[in-house]
Amino acid sequence: MYKFLWFLSVCLFASVLMLSAILFAAFEENPRISRQVILTPKHVERAKQIIDVHRYQVRPGMTAVARVQSEDADLAANYLANRFVKGSAQVTLANHSAHVLLSIPTPWNPLGGYLNLEATLIETAGIPQPQSVHIGDLALPDLIIDMVMPQVILWLRQTPSYRIGLDALQKIKISQSELNIIYQWKGDFTQEMRASIISEQERERLFFYHSLLTKNSLQRGVEATVSLAEILPPLLRSAAERSETGDALEENRAVILVVTFYTLGSSLKSITPKAATWPIPVKRTVTVSGRDDFAKHFMVSATIAAYVDTALSDVVGLYKEVEDSRIGSGFSFNDIAADHAGTRFGEKAVASIDSAQELQRRVASGLKDSDLIPRLSDLPEHMPEAEFKRRFGGIGTPAYQQMIEKIDQRVSILGVLH
Repeated sequence: MYKFLWFLSVCLFASVLMLSAILFAAFEENPRISRQVILTPKHVERAKQIIDVHRYQVRPGMTAVARVQSEDADLAANYLANRFVKGSAQVTLANHSAHVLLSIPTPWNPLGGYLNLEATLIETAGIPQPQSVHIGDLALPDLIIDMVMPQVILWLRQTPSYRIGLDALQKIKISQSELNIIYQWKGDFTQEMRASIISEQERERLFFYHSLLTKNSLQRGVEATVSLAEILPPLLRSAAERSETGDALEENRAVILVVTFYTLGSSLKSITPKAATWPIPVKRTVTVSGRDDFAKHFMVSATIAAYVDTALSDVVGLYKEVEDSRIGSGFSFNDIAADHAGTRFGEKAVASIDSAQELQRRVASGLKDSDLIPRLSDLPEHMPEAEFKRRFGGIGTPAYQQMIEKIDQRVSILGVLH
């Protein structure tokens, strides 16, 4: 009996030592990859082209190919790593394989400040399979990878949005220059995806603010337009009341999303099918400083910032202006100013509990149009691409940056941000 207990103690001690060694090998003091996320209008344009091909050319039952350039695959991986785990990532494509490097900060961990993962994804008849997986200095045996991967796929299939994507995916071909994602579009994909995007709690918030906005719209007169400065205060006043026992950040997000869809003249049923049965508000043109395009720029940017992040919001607005300079109304620094103001509004709405509640109090006390967007009368607008390049040399030049700095200075002193 004594020998058995001694043997058991030795095994337990050895197991603790082995586990400690594994943990020390897994976590490291420094990241193996550290990169900023740099988005440009060209990146947005390429993403839009991929979406447009699917939207206008692919029909239910068709097999289609989404082609993603190597640069965009790398950018998307780094953006997602930064967005969801505050880390950095790098994807390098080769023929039939991809090398992935991911660094995740772990400031809470006394064993090391970063979890560094490295793997090679090998092209197969379906989903690429990981090989040569390393966590820090620890190499995972292929046997463990082969056991874990089916469980990961099974876990993903339990979420409708992932399950639908996995069911549609047929094969990913990898070359040095691009990913070819081969998928079969199914007719019920959009409906099921929309149903899975919004949780029941989020849907309740949206319904509450949509109903309040509808009630307010019915109480107004017969005027055809309404100022954004009149729509926001009663909704954020209610958000402040609900935040006393709820989540101020989520209340603000719901208000912003509801107002954005109303401003665009769109129905929330595009993201939550149940909204098709909700009360219908009186349709009016929503304006800021007398213009509906400013209200749309402001609210769309606010939504992107509140639900995603500031960098993406800014670059989407900039892409819109570049497109307008080519085929639309022309490049307008006025619209850029409305974009930046909306971005800062959305950012403040969800930056922290204190920031969210401060915005609620500020807006609930009443707004003027000048609280939402800065003075715009002296900013150039409606410039065709040739004129824009002649006057400012293009995006990123000193003259362009000077205008952006002027806009941001004006945005920073807006009443709604204080």
